[in-house]
Amino acid sequence: MSETKTTAKKMPKGGRKGGAVFPRMNLETAVGYAKRLVAKTHSGPQTKDIIYSGVLDAKGGAGNVKLSALKQYGFSIGNNENGFAASEPAKLLASAPPEEIKSHCIAAVLRPKVFKALFDTFHGDTVTLGKLKQRAAALNVHPEQTESCISIYLESAQLAGLVTPVGDSFRHVADSHAKVEALKQDDEAGQVENERGKAGEPETVQEPEQARTDTALAEQKSNGGDSVDSGSSPRAIFNVNVTLDSSLDTDKLQKQLELLKKFGAI
Repeated sequence: MSETKTTAKKMPKGGRKGGAVFPRMNLETAVGYAKRLVAKTHSGPQTKDIIYSGVLDAKGGAGNVKLSALKQYGFSIGNNENGFAASEPAKLLASAPPEEIKSHCIAAVLRPKVFKALFDTFHGDTVTLGKLKQRAAALNVHPEQTESCISIYLESAQLAGLVTPVGDSFRHVADSHAKVEALKQDDEAGQVENERGKAGEPETVQEPEQARTDTALAEQKSNGGDSVDSGSSPRAIFNVNVTLDSSLDTDKLQKQLELLKKFGAI
């Protein structure tokens, strides 16, 4: 009588970590890559291989992570089919005079969902590192990645002037100033893009929603996880505080109020 051999199935080791997507490089590093991307795609979108080797100095999973970070900061657009190119915000940043760099950095820091949520939570407050990590965990950042997330957030926010170290804590600037600067830069980028379209210049390749989702998933896969933060962005809530006194610059106030009104903030 023959014996039937059976082989027990082995359970796979480990598992995907999951967690919210956030840029895996700080803003200073991203700005350097953004300037290289502007130069490399000056004549038009380029293939992923060219971007990886000629701009990001990486390939495979490492290239996916870097490209994802540039997209989250708003510096890169495109997809595998049509190629990748520098966005209007990246082009404006690359050509901006020194006194305007800070405004572009503010807008960039507030584009990644997790970073924006962190700033929206603590604007105007001085908080400890522990509080920041606690909030990152609440935003579904994986426990093993909260320290990295907060480190990159603080480095980027300090570069933009949104956060200042105070002893063992971190002071966040008021919400109204940051939102006005961010809206101003994104509005300028939109106007430049419209003007180029009217002038008959070739349109920059647009990135479909599915391509953005695929890039986020690729980033998480390369780091052992899946993204669960692929929903639509929540509507921004503006808190504007205006203090009137004899030293107030009324012309500047009027311009800021007009800008806020234009975007429906007031």
